Amino acid sequence: MAKAARKEEAELNINLMPVARPAGPTGEVIHWVLTIGRYFVIFTEIIALAIFVLGIKLASDKNTLKSDIGSLQKQVSSDENVRFEQSFRSVQKRIQEVARLRKSHFETGPVVSEYLTLLPQGMTLKSLNLKEGELTFSGFFSTPDQLQTLVSSLYGSDKITGLDISDLNSPTETNTSYSFTAKATIIPTNFEENSQPSAEEEK
Repeated sequence: MAKAARKEEAELNINLMPVARPAGPTGEVIHWVLTIGRYFVIFTEIIALAIFVLGIKLASDKNTLKSDIGSLQKQVSSDENVRFEQSFRSVQKRIQEVARLRKSHFETGPVVSEYLTLLPQGMTLKSLNLKEGELTFSGFFSTPDQLQTLVSSLYGSDKITGLDISDLNSPTETNTSYSFTAKATIIPTNFEENSQPSAEEEK
């Protein structure tokens, strides 16, 4: 038994010395692969560390952004900002209303001037009213030809048209003139086109 144990101990051989690499092209390839592998491992670890640091920074920025958004929401929803928004909307609504009224409104001066050019000589006006695109007037004339001239003038006009005589009275003993009441339609767009200055007038 002692001889068998000594035989087994003699066969146990541990060599801690490095084994020589193969010589020639095979040894160079193995050396190159091992060197590149070490660099690759180092490069991978650097990338992993950079990603870890970047993740921490992005998480911090996200928390900061959430805090800023919460602060801004509180500022926007404050009573002062709500009152400012309401005031701004009210002013904007008034501006829009004024713009609408100005767009729908036109000056009465050109309308009156145009009407007077259509009025026959010798016809006397008693009243003249302009309201919502309608011209209402009354007056006196001495001969039927004057009324006919007024009808023809308004018929040929593209600004004041649609004469409608609602009341016509013949001469009496106390009044030797005809009296009438009539209304006509105003075409605002034709007045606006003619009221715009031409290119020569602007110069």
